[in-house]
Parts: sequence; structure tokens; C-alpha cells
Amino acid sequence: MEALKGYRCDIDGIRALAVLAVIAYHFGFGTSGGYVGVDVFFVISGFLIGSLIYEDAQAGRFSYLKFYTRRARRILPALLVVLAVSYLVMLVMATPTEMRNFSATAVASVFSVSNIELWRSMGYFRPNAQLNPLLMTWSLGVEEQFYLLVPVVLLFLRRWPLRWRLWSLAGLLVASFVLACVGMLFTPAGVFYMLPTRAWELGAGVLLGVVAIHRNQRPGESGSGWGAEARAAAGLLLILVPTLTYRSDTPVPYMAVPVLGTVLLLGSSTSFINRRLLSLPAVRFVGLISYSLYLWHWPVISMTNMVSVHEPSLALRLVLLVGVFCLSWLSYRYVEQTFRRSRTSPRVSLLRYAGAMAVLAVCATSALATGGLPQRWSRSFLVETAKNPNDPCLPMGSHPKLVEPCYPKTDGPVLALVGDSHAAALAPGLRVLAAKAGMRVMQMTKSACPFLVGVSRVTYSKPSHFTACALFDQRVLKLVENDPRVDTVVIAGAWWTGTLDGSYTATRGPSGSPYELFERGLLAAVRAFQQKGKRVVIVRDVPYMDFLPLKRMAACSSRLRAWINGRHDANGCAYASTTELVDDAPDLAILQKVAAQTGVELIDPHKALCSGKHCSIVLNGHALYRDEQHLTVTGSKLASSVFSDVVGQPDSATAAAAP
Repeated sequence: MEALKGYRCDIDGIRALAVLAVIAYHFGFGTSGGYVGVDVFFVISGFLIGSLIYEDAQAGRFSYLKFYTRRARRILPALLVVLAVSYLVMLVMATPTEMRNFSATAVASVFSVSNIELWRSMGYFRPNAQLNPLLMTWSLGVEEQFYLLVPVVLLFLRRWPLRWRLWSLAGLLVASFVLACVGMLFTPAGVFYMLPTRAWELGAGVLLGVVAIHRNQRPGESGSGWGAEARAAAGLLLILVPTLTYRSDTPVPYMAVPVLGTVLLLGSSTSFINRRLLSLPAVRFVGLISYSLYLWHWPVISMTNMVSVHEPSLALRLVLLVGVFCLSWLSYRYVEQTFRRSRTSPRVSLLRYAGAMAVLAVCATSALATGGLPQRWSRSFLVETAKNPNDPCLPMGSHPKLVEPCYPKTDGPVLALVGDSHAAALAPGLRVLAAKAGMRVMQMTKSACPFLVGVSRVTYSKPSHFTACALFDQRVLKLVENDPRVDTVVIAGAWWTGTLDGSYTATRGPSGSPYELFERGLLAAVRAFQQKGKRVVIVRDVPYMDFLPLKRMAACSSRLRAWINGRHDANGCAYASTTELVDDAPDLAILQKVAAQTGVELIDPHKALCSGKHCSIVLNGHALYRDEQHLTVTGSKLASSVFSDVVGQPDSATAAAAP
């Protein structure tokens, strides 16, 4: 294996593979695991930068000032331009919420901690991270944090014998990998975003670089021959197969496959694949502009997704892709190259970069501090899109909240509402109806936790949720069963039979398909309450949109966004076509079957929210949805009108008017 001596064309070829995989994944071109390109970049970065640090450290010429100046010239100019341009574009068309989320990440990006900010800010009700135009900066944060530590480690190890150095580096690499494996059991998102569980990927490149340097110091060793050909072929295969087969929920430790593939390719510079295929001029060109491509492609497609009510067409994505390549070439030619060739002294360069970063940080902080510069939008839009308060009856752990208003302190009749966050969203409307009938509502709800007996939901993004949800449901069952004040139990939720982030799994008894488990768990829940003499009502989920309703509201409040979406009918902003709903027919069939078997009542909120071929998302200027699936308080009051009989009110269900 060879360390980097001079320019290696094939490394730009490997970079091209990585960036094309990432772009294809983000633009929806059929590479389900294209995100592994980032892991390939990590290994390349560790190999190149780690080799340089190690060689300088061994020669006694390493300088922190020169090293970080070199890093700044390589990373900051293009990044700062992307941040500045993105900020200006967001000023023109982003809603206050979008601007606030963008600004938080922009400030974090300036200080190379966007990976930490993105992990910290993740939450059940946070808008999709895919709509954050700076999401790609998480990997830059990981790299820069890594290069704060690597010089210290390599300088410390330089006095040790070679064998000890190699074993120490290998030990650190293994420790990081083991931490990633263990972390997947508790916080997959943390494993994805944080340096300690990603360091092994960069460390693999560093270790390869150190080994290669010492091999080149031994005369007579060669990396050529059939061994190099076999390594290169295996390496390429280990990158391409995950690119085409991995899914978005594939655990981070599985990235060991493309990481190993990259190591094998980097160590096979004399192979035909490296010398010919990866060194083709066109491939090298893509590799040369790969950093700019990585920076520019994501804001372009993310902002397009952000302002588009529906997913951009293939034709539009192809046009955007051409634009991304043009932007990236300009960025490489006039930004990257210009600043990398600068002869300004290191101290002056760092001061100038610090000044530019400070200006961007101040601009982004001002937008963040003002809540996303809301004065850019009409007051009516701001009122309707204001963030809903957190529901105190959605606990983080496995214990239900036994405080007001979740657990009413009254001797009067109580209606129990059990289920997940979709059930919780119905609570405000149910409380209004119940109060008119002299009743209180006991709200026993937990996010992503449908109320079932013997069955729970596995959430891929949070494995520990399965156990917490099962325990929560068990405790709620006992609590409600043994409460004499409860005469009626309403079981509501998002039933999703394995179609989204999670699938039903048995907590006891035999396994089965998601549909079989859903039916079995719900049937057991209904019968458990019936055996205690409770009246049970099950509820169909509310209409689930295949778009974000607030996007349509924004398109109707901004001329630019209306033009982008081709919307000219303001009246149409209040409705969604039934063709824009996620199909819940399989779930509804199971609800109907359970209702027929047990004799319980099945309530359908669609009757209040939909009429004909349309469902309301806005009523009298008020938003009915906070996202694709959760109702606002206004939406809850409208949807809950179908419960009038349940709480003893005359039937006055109100269907939303349709055009």
C-alpha cells in the first residue's frame, strides 16, 4: 500500500464515486444507500489529512498554525459562500419557522458543531430534517472536531515504538466502532451525528495512512500485481453494493462495509481500476469539484423540497442537477482555487476568516433571536402557523402523567382517552364536549405508542421506545380498568400497519404480520376494558396528508411560493384532495373487523373533516393541521364533533364545507 506522494488521480476518482452516490440518493435517482458516500469521504479525509499530520509529526515540523490555516483555506471559503447565498435565498422565501431552523444550523455550522445542533434539536414534532438546507454540514462538523483531536494524538504517539503506535490507533478505532454498536441500542440518531461513534471511519483512513507511510520506507515492497487487482475489485464492490442496497434505517455499524471498501481501494493505487477507470478525466473532474458539489447540491434540492407542496418532478430534478454542477464548477474555479492559492500569511488569513464567520454568525443569530424574521410574512399567516404548545400529557418515559389536566382530580364521571400523539391531538376538542356534558377527560397518551395489549410498535429511530411503549400501555390499562369514575374509554391513534417508521411486534404470544398483530393487540385491548364493564369506542385516524399543509398555506401567503407551485386559486388553499391522502384502507378494515367482533362503536373523524373529494386543512382562516398528521386545537374541535354521542350530546357532527 502506498501513502500519498504527490497527486493521485485515483483518489479524485474515489471522491467522484462518493459524491455521485450522495447526490443520486438525495435527488431520488434510485440509490437507496447512496448516503454511504459520506462514509467514503470520511475514510479519504482520514487517509490524506492523517498522513500529512503523521509525516510532519514524525519529522518534527508539525505546526498547529499552518495546519489549521491549510484546513481553513480548504474548507471555509466555499462553505461561507454557500451559507451566505443560502441565507439570502431563505430571506426571500422561507417561513419564520423554516428561517429559525435554518439559522440555528447556520450558527452551528460557523462553529463546526452543526452535527451536535442537529442531534440536539431532533424531536417528534420537529419539521423533517430533510427540509433543513444545511443538513449536509453535519459531516463537516464531525470532520473538524476530529481534526482538533488527531494532531494531539499523533504528536503524543510519535515517541512510542511503531508497533505500539499502530496498536494504539487500532484500539481507538475499535473502541469507537464498539461504541457505535452499543449506541444503536439507545440513540441511533446520536450514533449517526456524533464524533465518538463516527471517529472509527476517519480513523480507518488515518491508520491506513500510517501503515502505508512505513511500508513505503521499506525497500523492495510493492503494491502491484494480482493482489492489488483483487483488493481494488473487492473495494469497489464493497462500495457499490451498499450504495444500491442499504436503506435509510440501516444501522451505522453496517458502514463498516463501504469503509473497508474504501480502505481497499485507497491501498490499491497500482490496480487497473485505480489507474484507468478511477483516473479517467471525466471522473477526475467530478472528484476535483466534489467538495463544492457536496456543499451546493443539498441546499438546492432541500430548498426546492421546502417550497414545493409536492415532490419535485423528475424533469425539474434533472434541471436542478445541471444547475448544481454549474454552481459547483464556478465555486471550485473561483472560490476554492482562488483561496487555496492565497499567499496571505497564516495569521492574517485566519483573522479574515474569523471576521467573515463572525458576520455570518451575527446575521444568522439575529434571525434566530427574532424567531425567523417574522415581519416578512402577514400577521394572519403568523398567527396560524405559530408553534403549538407542548402537550403535558405526552410523557417521555413509560409512566403516565397523573397530574392535571391529564389525570383529573374529580369525583364526577370521567372519559378516558388512550393512545398516541394522534389521540392526544383529539383531546382539546373532547374536553370541550365533555365539559358541556359535565364530564372530565383523562388523557393517557404517549407519542408513537398506539394503545394495544400484547403488541407494541418498534420505532427504528429509537429502539428503546418499544419497551417504554409496552410498559406505558400496561400501566394505563391497569389504571383505567381500576378507576370506577371511567365509564367510557376512547382508543384512538395513528394505526399505520408497518408502512412508516416502525412496525408492530408482539410483546407476548406468537408473532405474525403487522396486520395480524394490530388486530390481535386492539382486540385484546377492547376486550380487557369490556371485561371491566367499560364502554369502548375505537377511532379511525384523522386524514393523513401526503404533503405538509403549512406548505400549502405558505404558497397561498407568498407570491413567489405560489408561482413556484403554480397555484392561482386562493380558495383551493383551504382543502386537500382525497387523492392527496395516505391510504388507510387496510387499517380501516381492521378497525371495522374489531368493531364487528366486539360490538364497540367505530368513530370516523373523516366525517367532520372531509366532504366529497376534499378534506379541510384550513377553516375560516384557521389552520386545522400542525403538520401532515397532527391536528391543531382548531382542528381538534372540528374533528371531535363526531364524538357528540359518546359524551352524551345531541348528534351535531359538522362536515367541513368542500368547494
